[in-house]
Amino acid sequence: MALGPCSEEIQKRRVELVENWSTHLDPLLELLFNVGTVTEEDLSFIRGGGGRGERDCLRTLLDVLQGRGEEACRAFLYVLSNVLPSSAIGGAALFPQNALNEHLQKHKDILAKQHGPANYLSIARRVSRPAEVDSFTDISFTRHVGYLVPLQYQHEAAVVGDPFRAGRGEARRQGETCAFRNVYESLISASKDGVTLLSGVAGSGKTTVVRQLVQEWAADADSQKIVLSMSFRELNLITEPQSLQGLISDHYSNLKPILPDLMTSNQSQILLILDGLDEFCFPLDFDRTPKCSDTERELSVGALVVNLIKGNLLPGAAILLTSRPHAVTKVPQLLVRQFYSVLGFSPAQQRQYFEQNCSSSQAAVAVWNFVSSHRPLQLMCHIPAFCWIVSTALHDGTSCLFSDTALISAASQESRSGCIENVSGDKCYDQSLSEPNTWVANSLTAQSCSRSVTVTEIYCCFLKSIVVFHVGGCVEGMHLNRLQDAPRVLKENRAKLRSLGALAFRGLVERRFLFDLSDLDSFSLESCKLSRAFMVEILKEDKASLTYEKSFHFIHTSVQEFLAALYYVLESFSGSDPFSGLKPKVGLLPPAMHKHLVTFVNKLRQPQHLLRRRVKKALHCGESHQSGHMDLFCRFVSGLLVPKTRFILDGLFCGEPRPRLPSCVPLPSTPFPFVLQLLRSQLHSSSLSPERQLNVCHCLYEAQDPELSLRLQRWLKILSQQTSGQCDSVNRDWSELAFLLQLSPDLQQLNLDAQGLDAEGLRRLLPVLPLFSTLSVAQNPLGPEGAEVLSAALQSPDCQIERLWVVSTGLGCEGLKILTKGLKDNHTVFDLRMAINNIGDVGAASLAELLKTNRTLRDIRLRDNLVTDRGAELLMEALMENTTLQYLWLFDNKLSKECVQWLKEFSKSRSNLDIKVCY
Repeated sequence: MALGPCSEEIQKRRVELVENWSTHLDPLLELLFNVGTVTEEDLSFIRGGGGRGERDCLRTLLDVLQGRGEEACRAFLYVLSNVLPSSAIGGAALFPQNALNEHLQKHKDILAKQHGPANYLSIARRVSRPAEVDSFTDISFTRHVGYLVPLQYQHEAAVVGDPFRAGRGEARRQGETCAFRNVYESLISASKDGVTLLSGVAGSGKTTVVRQLVQEWAADADSQKIVLSMSFRELNLITEPQSLQGLISDHYSNLKPILPDLMTSNQSQILLILDGLDEFCFPLDFDRTPKCSDTERELSVGALVVNLIKGNLLPGAAILLTSRPHAVTKVPQLLVRQFYSVLGFSPAQQRQYFEQNCSSSQAAVAVWNFVSSHRPLQLMCHIPAFCWIVSTALHDGTSCLFSDTALISAASQESRSGCIENVSGDKCYDQSLSEPNTWVANSLTAQSCSRSVTVTEIYCCFLKSIVVFHVGGCVEGMHLNRLQDAPRVLKENRAKLRSLGALAFRGLVERRFLFDLSDLDSFSLESCKLSRAFMVEILKEDKASLTYEKSFHFIHTSVQEFLAALYYVLESFSGSDPFSGLKPKVGLLPPAMHKHLVTFVNKLRQPQHLLRRRVKKALHCGESHQSGHMDLFCRFVSGLLVPKTRFILDGLFCGEPRPRLPSCVPLPSTPFPFVLQLLRSQLHSSSLSPERQLNVCHCLYEAQDPELSLRLQRWLKILSQQTSGQCDSVNRDWSELAFLLQLSPDLQQLNLDAQGLDAEGLRRLLPVLPLFSTLSVAQNPLGPEGAEVLSAALQSPDCQIERLWVVSTGLGCEGLKILTKGLKDNHTVFDLRMAINNIGDVGAASLAELLKTNRTLRDIRLRDNLVTDRGAELLMEALMENTTLQYLWLFDNKLSKECVQWLKEFSKSRSNLDIKVCY
């Protein structure tokens, strides 16, 4: 049956009608009912019992009209063109501007309050500094178009600080460095739509960036953006289908009166922030999820997110997603307009953080000097959350690291001041001992370089500081007095810490970082009975605005990993199986009786044998999880097996010696011999990937293996052989060498000649390349890719390279061009040897451009590089401007006799320049 003209027009304009008129559904239906076009039965059918959205209702109306025929369609179009604009649009669509502004200002106030700056140290310090509590320490970012796929086989902490070490040389790979202001302007000031992805490791400051962005937007009276912020943690709690408009309405009930207008006419002004993509537990299927552009249609939460990211819902809006690196690939690269990486703190920003968050300038200087003198700590301090952990640990728990020296020093001070502690417990101390700032400064200054400090020791001091100084409340008291009382306090909190550790361990095994009340109940943890310090500084409580249900997460994933390791070691020492408490037992005996029976049987066995089995199982967990998410856990387990490290938490471990002065009973500084044997056997395993092997090195460092220096000596012996044919067996170990070299700051020369080292191997060594005065990588197949790594090392702020020898490395003209970019702003290299690299005249031209501006180079050797008269001419033109180069070696190049003569005469005309050349 042929359609009439009105029916055809409705069919053609169907999408437009649904898009533009669904918000005026009620007045439209009322008018059509009044003129007799639809009946009461039609109205009931169209509304669907109230379960349909406005768009679905309008689609049903159009179907009903087309079923009624041409007359009904004509009446509908007449109502749209003649009646509705004056009655419906004028009365229902236009929201008074002053009322709209009032709602938006209220929305700004609400968001600003919800996203107030969360200062980790606000309850940790006994001296409040109101002027700086709310301040944000600036952090660094890089910006890309699209995103880079991260390595999937290493713990994200392994790449911390790489961009700072790389400098500007890897700009094309690392991206353009920028500050927070650039991020703010691109999201708030610019009128661009599409998806922006913000990536950073745990604790790098992603959520803090969101808080700062909301704060500055709320304070900006001229901003036309409308910011809506939600977390994926909250979205995880939605189990029923939900419409986008309903979701936002539930989250921001203050916007209900103006929400329909925002969803239709102001989409380009919306910035939707979705924080924590890595925590989203629902699948994102970008290929098979049905397209939906109706903000009132109910969808699963996964389908909602997919349609938002693809631009089907709120097509003109800007969307900001935050995520940890391993989850960025959940979003197809083509859908990401721009990508920011949160780099964290540069060394200067680390220092600024300590100045802002320590209770005195004296303590801040002492903490910074200590951190900067221990390279592993400074590397971890690129993560802002770790800065807080270090600051807390060093401020209150410094003496834990050097307890023997500290307590003896304190005793001598007591004696000198005539204040002796008697048997009855009466105490009298020198005033300086009650001042934590003086205590911190003196301890750190005296001991900062006495020995290396492990990350496990820092976390032990952090936990001790929380329990001893914060859990009982920040009571004014003598610093040393409270430290001496620490064993009793730790023992009293042992059960609570064990339960927290069990919760952390189960979450780590199941790869869960968010817990609810039922999880806490299963480990006999009641949130109402946990002290404020535990709830703020270890386990953080959130109340989801969508469901009003409480959820919990550890303040930082590394804190969860440390508590999990602490639980594992405590259970292993007690003879229990750490895995036994994770899943309910099914058997003839009740779970409690079954556990007691297992513990009793285990005690009948040899404790050493049981402990060995537990440790082996823990290390196997790290080896079998190729994703690397158990790496830190294994490091902490290794560190906690050292008696001297466990003594920091004296009171938690039953049966440990607790001398009054540790110097009276020296504690072993290494773990049980079998621990080191297990780790060393893992290190030599042929099936171990380079990333897992590097983590084993970290475990050996945490276990304070005395043979690490011997392993470095063996490496140096291998390197001294310079036999490229025998290097294949060690080619995968470059990450291990980089780790070992970081522990030996006294080495000045790194000779990697003829080791079969390729560009990827050189990239693994990048963290240490800038630290040597002489760097020789001759006779290795580096190519242009290797030149990029060398360029990055040359532009590192830490660069100390004075002699760079890259003889016969296959650079070519392209590689030399890349290398000269690295040398352009370098002010350390004065000796450059690059014979046999086939640079030709093109490479000579790049070097000539460098010499016009570089005033550091003194000696350049270009033997056998296919340079002709044209290349030599370009070099001489550059030397007309450069008066600092002293030696230029051009032996065995393709130079004519006339050119050689010309070069010699030019050399004679310059008293400080020697050009070495022959026919």
